[in-house]
Amino acid sequence: MTLTACSGGTSSAGSAPAGSAGGQAASASSQTAAVDWPKKTINFYCTHASGGDTDYMARKLASSLEKVLGVSIAVTSVGGSNGATCTTQYKDGPTDGYTFICGNTAALCGNKATKLVDFGYEAFEPVAIYGKQSGENIVTRADAPYTNLKELIDASKKKPNSIKFGISTGGGVYIESCVLKNLGGTQFNVVEAGDGATRLTALLGGEIDCTSLPYSTAADYIKSGKLKSLCTVMSKAPDLMPDQECASKYVPQLKIDTEYVILAPKNTNSALLKAMNDAILKVGQSDDWKKIVNSYCMQNPYVLNLQDTLSNLKEQDNLYMSYQPYL
Repeated sequence: MTLTACSGGTSSAGSAPAGSAGGQAASASSQTAAVDWPKKTINFYCTHASGGDTDYMARKLASSLEKVLGVSIAVTSVGGSNGATCTTQYKDGPTDGYTFICGNTAALCGNKATKLVDFGYEAFEPVAIYGKQSGENIVTRADAPYTNLKELIDASKKKPNSIKFGISTGGGVYIESCVLKNLGGTQFNVVEAGDGATRLTALLGGEIDCTSLPYSTAADYIKSGKLKSLCTVMSKAPDLMPDQECASKYVPQLKIDTEYVILAPKNTNSALLKAMNDAILKVGQSDDWKKIVNSYCMQNPYVLNLQDTLSNLKEQDNLYMSYQPYL
């Protein structure tokens, strides 16, 4: 399959619906290059284990891209160390356009801020931000006596170290716990509880008392009455859940917007990056993709071009590094 990749075009996707400006940029470019790609199976390596939102979205992107690109995409989950196992293993992988890393910005930027790894987005070739998470939610079991974050904070102060808050060391949830402690005054017993899917199991089983989970991961259990969400830690409520309370109401500095990102190994050909980004922008314009992100992420489509992806990652990196004094 031969794709035409623009060598100089950019778009200003911002928070607009996916692909709103990408096509205009392509037509405006004065210089194009034909890319005879792809010719074989593409490999997606996901930074988190099966069962979590990052893996789910990577697989949905892969199946959607197969229809656009006309080749198979194999998705392999390489979990461990909050995504650091995968990023470390594949950041210097093949640069022929058949190796990509699917992760999320909280892990990518958070692992650098916590010094779990000594690299961030700059160690890769960013390809696309392709969605917003439903938002990390601070959740408890339904029978817990708290109805909002303030009540949970107050309870932790009354009985220090008695409430177990489950985290994944090095990532966004760990950072949340540090911000809650240093800027919100919480006195949790913070314990390692693994990735989102593992923390969910631990919470349901009573091994921990509360944690932070993507709403999409906990949604079925919230709806069935087994869990409850106290708040989102996003800077604003998800598009389709506008009434959800934000953690920043009680801890103003706690604003974490996790987004899904796809990366390529450093020095992957720029024309191949543009071709893959164009394909992802096309997926983002489809009705099927809108249904996926509406139902699972509770968001509207959010897919960025190459330039805006890079700008977004710089902003996220700066945010996470600003938390470093509290870690």
